[in-house]
Amino acid sequence: MIIYREVILIKDDQVAHMSLTESFSSRMANWLNKERGGEHIDYLKMKLGLEMIFINLSKAIIVYGVAFTLHVFIQTVIVHITYFAIRRSAFGLHANSSMACNIMSVILFVGTPLLIEYILLNNYVVAGLGVVCTTLLYRYAPADTDKYPILGEKKRRKLRKETVIASLIITCIALIIPSLVVKSLMIYGVLIQVCMVLPITYKLLKRSCNNYEKYEG
Repeated sequence: MIIYREVILIKDDQVAHMSLTESFSSRMANWLNKERGGEHIDYLKMKLGLEMIFINLSKAIIVYGVAFTLHVFIQTVIVHITYFAIRRSAFGLHANSSMACNIMSVILFVGTPLLIEYILLNNYVVAGLGVVCTTLLYRYAPADTDKYPILGEKKRRKLRKETVIASLIITCIALIIPSLVVKSLMIYGVLIQVCMVLPITYKLLKRSCNNYEKYEG
């Protein structure tokens, strides 16, 4: 799922206006930290972790709720699993706002299964797309953002290797599975994530890529 974290700081009065999710996460993290006698850094870690859990949970409810309503729940799960299997190491673009994230997630993870019956892929196409996707991921993953640069050449090589292996495994599984629908859903999940790391996508959305270069000279 596309992850978003929102904090709006108003400099005029130095007051931080938090979203409902962040406010709730802050209160809970503060209470938990006091109970365990932790330091401020422990509070910050717990707060961030809780935010991610609540934000992704709320988005999952929206996406899978729409999918269930439109009778494509299982199909959405398949696309999302293959997408996440690549994204966990390839990273890539995030939405600029929570609303944009919700809309794009519904379009990509619910819209794709709805269209799949019209564009089913056979093994020849799956193999071809698998090779193309893996090549593009090897070339452009992992992809960072201006807020989350991926620092360290060793770390990037490790993430790239994990990404390529995941892409190859998914492609092989898709080739073995007899169902045209399932194999198509799996490859489309990979394709969605490939789009998230391509420089052309960053350029179209006016976002900067290879942000680690700013810190590593």
